[in-house]
Amino acid sequence: MVLLRRTSKFLFLSILILSTGAYLYISYNSENLSLKKMVSGSSASYRERASSPSSSSVDTDERETWENLAEAEKEQSRRITLLNTYCERNFPKRASKTSRNNHIFVFDKIKTVYCYIPKTGCTTMKLLLYNLEHNATERLLWGFRKVDWLPGNDKSNQPGEHDVEWIHQQPFKSLADYSEEEVSLRLATYKKIIVVRDPLERLASAWFDKFVITPERVGEYAFVNRMRRGLDSLEDRTLIDELSKINEERTDNDPKRVSFREFLFAVSHRIEESQHWLSFDRLCTPCKIDYDFVAHTDTIALDIRLFLKQNNITANEDVLPIHQSRNVNNGNVFKDFYGRVPTDEILPLQKVFQKDFDMFGYSFEEDLAKKN
Repeated sequence: MVLLRRTSKFLFLSILILSTGAYLYISYNSENLSLKKMVSGSSASYRERASSPSSSSVDTDERETWENLAEAEKEQSRRITLLNTYCERNFPKRASKTSRNNHIFVFDKIKTVYCYIPKTGCTTMKLLLYNLEHNATERLLWGFRKVDWLPGNDKSNQPGEHDVEWIHQQPFKSLADYSEEEVSLRLATYKKIIVVRDPLERLASAWFDKFVITPERVGEYAFVNRMRRGLDSLEDRTLIDELSKINEERTDNDPKRVSFREFLFAVSHRIEESQHWLSFDRLCTPCKIDYDFVAHTDTIALDIRLFLKQNNITANEDVLPIHQSRNVNNGNVFKDFYGRVPTDEILPLQKVFQKDFDMFGYSFEEDLAKKN
């Protein structure tokens, strides 16, 4: 399949003009975060190109060029080199490659292994890989509808359309479903992909989704209740005093809410753990499994096209990811979320996520500077 086609000069100029308007409403997870110069000039340039309106709209097949993919290929090489260098320096004697991790999904027909990390675009990735594995064109209806969110209540009107939860209910096979010999074979012969995101962005996204959107629009308080129980059961006097200080500065006294500062406090001290904010290192063991491809959430549309091209996987353009805006990324996430948090409450997060920052080329210090 030809993923990219040349366009006429007229069409290109028209698209370029229209892209300014499209930018106001078509963007992906991190387009508006302006993550420039995060690692190096070349990396920042790639992100800017990959997440620009001209390469992130619905008509990606017309707007992307072979030059974009060539640049993406260089960036991919940089990412893999960075990860391998980190692992070689910190784990000179790597553990056995055999891993029966239930977060690592296996797609036998397309010979692909994917480690899913919540809040990095895993819904998009699960849907894409499901469609490729089953030669399907299933679609998701994005948005929150309380009755349809519940398992078994798929109320879509068109064939092949489903509520978002549908894809998470599919019986994906993981490495845990295979014997050690089968796992070793697949890890040695299949393509292995991981999708990552700036750790602090991901935390903000997790809080906004699980502690704001889900309770308010869906009426589901499971995450809130678990977190509240964890915070209320503290026994360490120092932690209790720290939390009391945070609570004294709350602008609301709603017991059904967990403030962003409370959430960061809980994550920093590992009071309540969840796959939605556990580190990449703990979920996907990047120094135990030799990943062949590292995609970033903010460049996922172009990254995935490169991944498919490199591995000769044919896909209809209809099933490939497009850029979609999410509320957490409207505006500058560092100022809007972390700008309201005292720096001394953010610093403990560095220890929790330092490996993720180092392995995948993000910078805690640069993120911290963006909050002001």
